[in-house]
Amino acid sequence: MPIEPELSDTQKNIINEAEKLFANRGYYGVSLRDISGSCGISLNLIRYHFGSKDDLFRFAIQRRTKTMNRIMLSSLNKNIQAAQGELSIYTVVSAYVTAFDVLNSKKHKWRNYLKLLIHCDSLTDKPELIKGLRQAYQIVFESYVSAFERCGLSNKNANLAVYFMHTVVGQSAVEVYSISHLSNNVCDPNNDPSHTDQKIRFIANGLLTLTD
Repeated sequence: MPIEPELSDTQKNIINEAEKLFANRGYYGVSLRDISGSCGISLNLIRYHFGSKDDLFRFAIQRRTKTMNRIMLSSLNKNIQAAQGELSIYTVVSAYVTAFDVLNSKKHKWRNYLKLLIHCDSLTDKPELIKGLRQAYQIVFESYVSAFERCGLSNKNANLAVYFMHTVVGQSAVEVYSISHLSNNVCDPNNDPSHTDQKIRFIANGLLTLTD
């Protein structure tokens, strides 16, 4: 099944429930029977539309990649143009974090998908499941590596910079509710307009160590 096709209401119901369950329980914690029970659609019909559990998981992690890539690259290009030749690590980090936070905001129903993407980082024993996702994301990774190189980082350190940035941003998105709970809502990223800038400065200052 192609990525981001027009889906029927039944298909949307199945894939939305699958995305939510996989995001919250992980690949190994979800069965097709769980998805069937959650969305109220028979196992046979789920298999008819999406095939096996692996096929459904692949579809779930890849269905939003075109939209996500467009947003991530648009944010980077906008910041590069605004920098007018004075590109900095802060500028590149700002592009990535801002785009990710927009997707993770209450205005976008992407939180489950973002949590699912972060979960994929742990599926090192299932490379065949995430191969398509890696390939789809490669253009974003390479574009941000190139931007960091323009900031003076070596190719090796530019690759590390994107990896570190991705990890921090992704984990903070997954743990957004935990920090609110642990701090007794003293830290509430969802209602703190300074949170995005704080995260940008935290990551950018850390990446400055790669310039040595």
